[in-house]
Amino acid sequence: MKIYTGNTDIELGENLIDTPNQVVTHLVLDAGQAVPQHQANFSVIVVPIKGKILFSDATHTETIYPGKIVQMTPGELHALKAVEASELMVVKSTLAVD
Repeated sequence: MKIYTGNTDIELGENLIDTPNQVVTHLVLDAGQAVPQHQANFSVIVVPIKGKILFSDATHTETIYPGKIVQMTPGELHALKAVEASELMVVKSTLAVD
């Protein structure tokens, strides 16, 4: 077992795990701070830990918060903006093919 601890005083984000098949990023956003539209070449799960975030894809914006997560497929365009001070874990993985 390995234990990873993120810092809450980071500027935006830090990768806690970074391997060819998985990246786990800890994001800390101030209220109003945004991450512009981008995509990842991984399957992605976004897990809010604290706060409220406006999470947008090409056609829709949803407010996410602790307990409400997002799942994306590789290549999906998305952007986010913190409604209030927020923390998120972003888990990017290459999924096994059956």
